[in-house]
Amino acid sequence: MASVTRISAAIHATKRTQYHLDLKEMHRKYGDFVRTGPREISINRPSAVHLTAGPQSACTKPTWYSHVSDNVTQVSLNSTRSPDAHRRRRRAWDRGFSMKALPIYEPRLQHKVDVLVSQIRSRLGQPLNITQWTMYLAFDVMGLVGFSKDFRQLEDAAEHAAIKELHEQMLVLGILKPVPWVLTILGGIQGLVGNYGQFMTYCADRIAEKKAEWEASGSKVPQDIISWLFKAIDEKDQSAPPGEQALNEDGRLLIITGRQVHDTTGVALANAFYFLTKHPAVYKKLQAELDAAFAEGSETSNINNEALRKLPYLEAIINETLRLKPAVPSGQPRQTPPEGLQIDEVWIPGDTIVVVPQYVVQRDDRYFPAGDEFIPERWLDQKDKLVKHEGAFFPFQLGRYGCVGKQLALMEMRLVIARIAREFDIGFAPGQTGEAFDRDAKDTFTFTVGPLMLDFKGRSK
Repeated sequence: MASVTRISAAIHATKRTQYHLDLKEMHRKYGDFVRTGPREISINRPSAVHLTAGPQSACTKPTWYSHVSDNVTQVSLNSTRSPDAHRRRRRAWDRGFSMKALPIYEPRLQHKVDVLVSQIRSRLGQPLNITQWTMYLAFDVMGLVGFSKDFRQLEDAAEHAAIKELHEQMLVLGILKPVPWVLTILGGIQGLVGNYGQFMTYCADRIAEKKAEWEASGSKVPQDIISWLFKAIDEKDQSAPPGEQALNEDGRLLIITGRQVHDTTGVALANAFYFLTKHPAVYKKLQAELDAAFAEGSETSNINNEALRKLPYLEAIINETLRLKPAVPSGQPRQTPPEGLQIDEVWIPGDTIVVVPQYVVQRDDRYFPAGDEFIPERWLDQKDKLVKHEGAFFPFQLGRYGCVGKQLALMEMRLVIARIAREFDIGFAPGQTGEAFDRDAKDTFTFTVGPLMLDFKGRSK
């Protein structure tokens, strides 16, 4: 059926919303090159990563990205298929997410981590759904960094209405990812895609609100990501959105990218705490590393991104979490150039859709021995034995379409894991093993996970 239509893939996604597992099984059964549609191939080879997505790749974004429009003046950065136009517009986003900008955002993140720690401390001895709390934190950070708006989910212990609508849309996207033309049709039919119209209106209102603040401000120094786009518009920079609709689409992208950066960060944090709870010796080793780096009673301001990025075991835990549970498990589609593309011994015809699924590649025993096992040491003293192909690790994608928010996501993961590990001991809540959390993760374009009930206790040293 795959040779005729992509609907079979959508049916797979609808049945259990675990297309990443379906792909893994197909590759196990049929090999490294699997036809998943009339002109689509899934590839389980590290060599395909750079050839399809690297800086020098001749591949482009396929029509999957055109479900809004193919007019570059009406679409977001992410939906811009022209490599040249994408390169120009990406510059403003790169400035907003740059290492230079991170120190502006870090105090806001530190404050939110303080609130998270305080909320956990007030619930010691009670089963706590860490998934829920890391998601609250992730979206609060997205609002503060993206728009200087605080959703206050952590303080209120409740999901903001706009975020709830966004989660509904991402479930639809995950199911219909294999058949993007259906998204285009449904998008034009009122009422068929839930609260999508309300979500679009919310995004447009936030853009208008922030634009008015920017124009009224005497200072033109950006303090959030959307302000970098306004600055580019004011300066008539080539990186500016090429029109009002493109700006509104970028605003929507900022929230969705925030969802992809921060929601996936929230999910990654939940996954990290699952692995750390399942492997208590790893957690104790992490606590020892943190104790050696920061004396008891250290100011929390000293536990910052610059200091934490120097801790090898913390970095290894983050890498191993992202290897086993990558943000976009079934990969992002690319289109081969008209002249075709040679990948190892296989020639792929031109204008073919190719996907390199991270979940499949990053768990392959040929590239990572004991690929399904959580072993942080594989990134340290066991690297020679347990990392056979570093090119098979690409959790943030590569090249011109790589994740613009990578450094912000890593900063968030470092701060949250470190602060919680210093403050608390953790275990599964009574009657819980975490197996359902691990087994039932959904592929809704990005990973979606269920509740993870943990028991937090004050640190015993």
